[in-house]
Amino acid sequence: IPAPASRTPAFDTLIHRLAILLALVMLTISPMALTALGWNYEAPGGSGPLRFHPATYLALFLFIAMLLRDGNPLASLLSAFGHDVRLSLFLIAFVIVVFHGVTNQQLPAAAPVDTFFLPFLLLLIVKRLEPKTLARMAWLVHFAFGINALIGLGEFLTGLRVTPYVAGGVAITDDWRSTALLGHPLGNALLTGCYATILMLGGGRQLLGWKRLAMIGLQFAAMVAFGGRASLVILVVFGVVALARVLLVFFAGSRLRLRHVTLLAIVLPALLAGIAALYELGFFDKFILRFLEDKGSAQARIVMFELFRGFTWPELLFGPPQVQLGYLVQVYRLEFGIESLWIAFSLYYGILPAILFFTGLLFYILALMDRCQRRGWIIMIYFFLVNSTFLGIAGKTISFANVCLILLLLLPKPRTGLAQPARASYQASLAKGPLPC
Repeated sequence: IPAPASRTPAFDTLIHRLAILLALVMLTISPMALTALGWNYEAPGGSGPLRFHPATYLALFLFIAMLLRDGNPLASLLSAFGHDVRLSLFLIAFVIVVFHGVTNQQLPAAAPVDTFFLPFLLLLIVKRLEPKTLARMAWLVHFAFGINALIGLGEFLTGLRVTPYVAGGVAITDDWRSTALLGHPLGNALLTGCYATILMLGGGRQLLGWKRLAMIGLQFAAMVAFGGRASLVILVVFGVVALARVLLVFFAGSRLRLRHVTLLAIVLPALLAGIAALYELGFFDKFILRFLEDKGSAQARIVMFELFRGFTWPELLFGPPQVQLGYLVQVYRLEFGIESLWIAFSLYYGILPAILFFTGLLFYILALMDRCQRRGWIIMIYFFLVNSTFLGIAGKTISFANVCLILLLLLPKPRTGLAQPARASYQASLAKGPLPC
């Protein structure tokens, strides 16, 4: 059915371009790149507006443009929350915890805004974008991860960096792990693992056949360059499970195409020979050394539990003094910080606020999964398993927003009913009277 002509062509063009720009900024401009460009994002002090990632500003502008396009911004805003009460519950928990962190814990608001409010805006935005915009954004995801993997491998082999490795305002020069486009090596490995898992699960239908296999192989190779041990180990486990499922389906009587057998007969020996050659050339030496000499990273994950002994129960429940927490981190020589999402968040905000927030975050994830295929739960499990091994989303990052974006673009739930523009279906819902909850 042909789509009716739009009554807001100027707004539609603006929204299309802002959406493409938003995806491009999220996938190519890391916090380290912002620091190199003079955007005071992670260093202490500096201008308040520069404490937020540009993607957060773009998402906010894009959402406002969508509200204005509807003709009644207030009704459109209320309807955005009324159609899914879980988003309202998440927003309530988010506001309470951020207010507690700013007023009682003296924590900056920029970290939770970039980490969790940006994904919240994405969920409201993506479902209202046109199919052609979503298709171009999906291609942009594939292109960005392909370029990111190539840059990561180039940095790994040459020792040069596109983005300087900076942590806490200090340049890191003795770390071989690549930063590429997505910044921190662990964050790079996490997002690369999520993307590779989506491809193995059949998501991202833009890539088919040999292109999909080549992209998966490229992402696995890049994981070595990024040096994420937990990310790669869990990815390999998921890959083995996916391969075992394919074999079980075959033995259960599934049809086997001759071209697939031919492709497997060519690719598998070449892949094994390539891995053996890379091993002989020392490609995996640095990565293997991280398992043997982790510079105390594994020990830090055990010592961090000693931090709880330095506070009383009321302080642990409602948030310990951050000055004392920083002092204990230095006493226990946790050079890498608190390497666990759950422990770090509980010590930053308190156990009870952490429980409240993660309950609200669960409502958000449920709303997100309603817009994605069931296989998206595997990506979410992978994301939080890896986050449990380092600071992750307890700090300041847009990695959670990136994961939500690629889930919504590469594993979307198929739309049902007659084809019509997203703007038309959403505007029609505004005229139905009371808001459904």
